[in-house]
Amino acid sequence: MRITFALDAALPDSGAQYAQKVCTAAALSRRGHDVTVLAPRFRGGERASAGDLRAYYQTTGDFDVAEVPVGRLGGEAAWKTVLAWRQAHHPGAKAADMIYTRKLEMLALAAWLGKRVVFDHYRPWGDQFPWARPAFRRLMTRPHFLGAVLHSRFAQESFERLGISAGRLLVAHNGYDPAHLEPVLARAEARARLGLAQDRAIVVYAGRLNRKKGLDVVLELAALAPEVLFLLIGSEGEGAIESAAAACENVRIERWMPAGAVAPWLYAADVLLIPPSRAPLDRHRNCVLPIKTFHYLAAGRAILAPDNPDTAELLKDGETARLVPPDDAQAAARALKGLIAVPEDAARLGTNARTLAQRLTWDRRAEKIEAFLEDRLAALRRDTP
Repeated sequence: MRITFALDAALPDSGAQYAQKVCTAAALSRRGHDVTVLAPRFRGGERASAGDLRAYYQTTGDFDVAEVPVGRLGGEAAWKTVLAWRQAHHPGAKAADMIYTRKLEMLALAAWLGKRVVFDHYRPWGDQFPWARPAFRRLMTRPHFLGAVLHSRFAQESFERLGISAGRLLVAHNGYDPAHLEPVLARAEARARLGLAQDRAIVVYAGRLNRKKGLDVVLELAALAPEVLFLLIGSEGEGAIESAAAACENVRIERWMPAGAVAPWLYAADVLLIPPSRAPLDRHRNCVLPIKTFHYLAAGRAILAPDNPDTAELLKDGETARLVPPDDAQAAARALKGLIAVPEDAARLGTNARTLAQRLTWDRRAEKIEAFLEDRLAALRRDTP
């Protein structure tokens, strides 16, 4: 298949959503498909080659990169619409079997132009934006809408409630690259490499550092467990979380780093932390089954997470994680101290997590997407006179 990925950010970008797109594109290219990543280039921006993206995201695959010049005039909605128009008319998109995107502007434009399009997203759009349900339904029932590749069953159920047929929906969980977790390190070895104490309990969070991720609850948790060292990895500057953490003696901030560099920190942990909060899901609507989950699982350490409907698809309490009521720092502190006090339980959860992770790689995701898209293209050909 010839697949054009249409993105709306200049690459490389440290955002998880762009790593997700590039890793998916790379995995599909490794399966032999002709993949082009089509990104904007803003005035004064540097050109990024496919080699640059492979190096930045630490991936492999023979995909191409093309850039479309665009300005930022007229507000975000305006320039994104202009960008979508230019991308849709780019030679690479015209020659492709489909445009693969998470951009609503591209989804709407492709429907209008009669171009084959695939929507890849994590949000339960119909539930979060009920006023837009009729528009989503119209777009996703057009003949050339091949389907939606969704990151969770939680999101899929939302699209089904919109009236989108199950045949146009695929749940394809995100993943990780096993190479990013190499070499596998024992906890003591990882701590020795990083200069961390061997005799102190350590909790690690790896992701963006902002309040939208529920990290205010993490700081509450840290105050309730002063004997534990909390390592928060992912800082890109001095923000609200960094400022608040400065007053916490048992919280240490580390800069953002690529996935391969994070692995030793994950191996050094007693517990890996998904902030026990509903805010990312309910209030900010920007985090559903976060990508960090897959790296955590693969690291084989105990995971402490909120009992939320998205993460519950993979994280089962007492099996692959310890789940706690969201936004209850006291309950989270009790669960954390329980994991630290009974290392045998933590080790069992970590072993189960690593076993689950074996079927959650980017390559396994690409296999599912490939089969889905081939079926959808075949159905479109059958239905087209």
